[in-house]
Amino acid sequence: MTDSFNPVISRRLMLRHIAVAAGAVASLPLLARPALARADAAPASGTAAKSALQYQDHPKGTSACANCANYIPGKDPKADGRCIIVAGDISPKGWCLAYAGNG
Repeated sequence: MTDSFNPVISRRLMLRHIAVAAGAVASLPLLARPALARADAAPASGTAAKSALQYQDHPKGTSACANCANYIPGKDPKADGRCIIVAGDISPKGWCLAYAGNG
């Protein structure tokens, strides 16, 4: 009676499997590199035109870009920033239809 669950693995086949596994493990950091680059990059500026979203350089009541969830602040609080939705430079005192409060 032969045991079908005990296959004989040659030394050459075992070395080949080890080499393939080592190559796969060595390539893992290369596969993670593009994902890390995307995570480190700043969010891209929006693509919607200011006119399409009725952007204005002054607030609407208490709603202003500075307290909008889509706003990316500039280098200092008074500097123009960017928006995830609206294209171009965005005033922290501005407002548009894409306004989304942070609360």
